[in-house]
Amino acid sequence: MKVGLIINNNPNCFNFMNKYDKLFLEQAMLGYKNFSWKYGGKAKHDDLFRRKHQLNKKFVFSEANIKRLSEINSLLAEKEVTVYQQSEKLENYVLNLKQNQDPFVTDYEIEFNISFFAEKKYAHIPDLEGNPFFDYDPLLFSKTEGKSESEIIQHKEWIFNVDHTEYIREGHPLYSFRHCWLFHDLIDHTILSYQDIVDIEDMWIDVNLIVQNATKLSD
Repeated sequence: MKVGLIINNNPNCFNFMNKYDKLFLEQAMLGYKNFSWKYGGKAKHDDLFRRKHQLNKKFVFSEANIKRLSEINSLLAEKEVTVYQQSEKLENYVLNLKQNQDPFVTDYEIEFNISFFAEKKYAHIPDLEGNPFFDYDPLLFSKTEGKSESEIIQHKEWIFNVDHTEYIREGHPLYSFRHCWLFHDLIDHTILSYQDIVDIEDMWIDVNLIVQNATKLSD
């Protein structure tokens, strides 16, 4: 991923942005993980959530915006199923290695990353060309090794068959459709505002199998 701090050749490109929007674009250029690592403190993250709350207060729940959010919810619902299935294939592969006593495999992890792009919206920022404006690691797959079949079924039931419209009350415009887990995660647990989600143009999902080897050194 290309990372840069030169935002635009035009020095006035940020003149009309408030400090929260500038901070949001800084995390976009650094990548959210790098931003979190660099700043580490609570104040900057609080500012990003203040930006979210400010934008959400001004957001217009037009018919077009509700339709767009519903479409994104449906897409995420579809993707979380296929991603989980892919994770199961990867887990079966690595568990087979362990069962056959592969000398390298001590343990494993399966992790996810979702990246969101809006190149038209951010076309004026060269550093975001080909780069996401936000990416994060959602909690989705749960390792099945050592778990009972009932525990595995219960987890999948909660992910896929529970309505995750948790903090949206009846009468709210978004109460009109059932929220999948990833959509709930986006609107309730990340720094993205409704407008940021509406502006998503492309989405990439990485499923990463990490095969781990541990070696104990002698005293």
